[in-house]
Amino acid sequence: MNDVRYAFRTLRTSPGFALTAILTLALGIGLATAVFTVADALLLRRLPVRDQDRLVVLWGRKPDREFAYPLGLDDAREFARQTRSLEGVAFFSYYGAGPKPIRDGDQISLLRRALVSGEFFDVLGARPVLGRALGATDDVSGAAPVLVLSYGAWQRRFGGDPHVLGRQVLTYDDGVAYTIVGVMPQGLDYPRGTDCWAPVVPSTVPKDLYVIGRIAAGRTAADAQDELTAFFRRPGGSRWGRDLRGVVHTLPRLILGDTRPALIVFAAAAGLLLLITCINVANLLLVRGLARVREIAVRSALGAGRGQVIVQLLTENALLALAGGALGLAVAAGAVRSFVAFAPAGVPRLPQLRRVRAGWRPALGRDSSERDRAGRRRGDHEHRYADLCPRAGGHYVARRVGAGAPVGPAA
Repeated sequence: MNDVRYAFRTLRTSPGFALTAILTLALGIGLATAVFTVADALLLRRLPVRDQDRLVVLWGRKPDREFAYPLGLDDAREFARQTRSLEGVAFFSYYGAGPKPIRDGDQISLLRRALVSGEFFDVLGARPVLGRALGATDDVSGAAPVLVLSYGAWQRRFGGDPHVLGRQVLTYDDGVAYTIVGVMPQGLDYPRGTDCWAPVVPSTVPKDLYVIGRIAAGRTAADAQDELTAFFRRPGGSRWGRDLRGVVHTLPRLILGDTRPALIVFAAAAGLLLLITCINVANLLLVRGLARVREIAVRSALGAGRGQVIVQLLTENALLALAGGALGLAVAAGAVRSFVAFAPAGVPRLPQLRRVRAGWRPALGRDSSERDRAGRRRGDHEHRYADLCPRAGGHYVARRVGAGAPVGPAA
C-alpha cells in the first residue's frame, strides 16, 4: 500500500505526463478493442447453424445476365429428389423477408416475414431457443398457420416474453391468424432482416424459390452447381430454363461476403494501433526515467534497494495501465456506438453489433431499459399504422411507410 500511495503522489507531481500517458493508452486500447469487437461481431462469430461451410444456396443465371432466376415449387421438389451432391435440401421464397403489418392483441406492429419450406431449419441444423422450429407437417396445404420468431424480433417486439408460445398474431393483408410456435437462436435472420418465418406452401405468395442445401460427404459445391445446370437442361424441362446455368454460393459468403481480406485489414489495424500505443508510451516512460535519474540515485543513497526501486516503478506503470484501460473501455464503447450509427444499411450482422454494444451497459436496470425501448417501438409502430382500418367489404388498407431493399439470394 505504501508503494501505491507513493505512486499516486508521484503521478500527481507530474500531471502532464500522467494525463498524456493515460490518454495515449486509452486511445490505443479503446480503438483496438473497438476494431476487434466489430470484427468479432461481423466476421469472426460463426452462424448458429451446424457446419456452416457445408451450407450452400443455389439459383439459376443466364450467361449474359446477372439476374438470379428462382425455381418453381415443382421444379425445386424434383431437383431435391434427384440431387446426389446434397444430403439435405430446403427452399425459401425468392421475395426474401417482406414487411407484414400484424396485430397482436390491441397492438399493431411491422414484422419482416420470410417464407420457407418445412425442412428449412432441419437443413440449417438450427435449434430453437424456445418452442419448436417449423416442420414438414406445417408446410402442406390445409395446415394450421404457424410462424417462428427470430431472436431479435422476440426481444424487440415481445420483450423476450417466455410465454409467447401459442400467442396468435393476425396479418392484415390476408387476414390469417398465425400461431407462434418457436423462437430461433440469436444471430439467425436469413434471409437477411427476417423477423419471422412461415411455411411457404400454405401461403398465397407465388412459389418462386431459391434452393438451400447441405453438401454431402465427398462432394463439393461445384458438383451441386453442375447438377443444377444439368437439371435446367434436362429433357422435358421448361424451354425458358434451358439456357440457365446453376449458381452456388456458401451461406456464410452470402451473408458476410468474402471475409478474408477484411479480416486481414482488421487484424493489421488492431496490431498497428497497439504497436503505436506501446511505442508512444515507451517513449514517454523513457523520457520520464531520464528525468528521474537524480531522484533514483538519492533514494538508493538513502538505503532503497534495487528491488524496492523496481517495484515502485512497476506500481506507477500499473496505475497508468489501469487508468488507461478503464478509460479505453469508454473509448471503445463510443467508437462502436459511432460505427453502428454511421454504418451503411447493408452491413451484415449490424443488429448483433447493436446487442454487443448494449451488453456493455451495467446489468443493473438493463432489463427494464430493454422493456422501455420495446414499449416505445410498439408505440411507434401503432402510430405509424394507426390508419390500418377495416373498409367496406372487410378489406384492410395501410399507408406504406417504407420500402424494403430489393431482395436477392444474398438478402
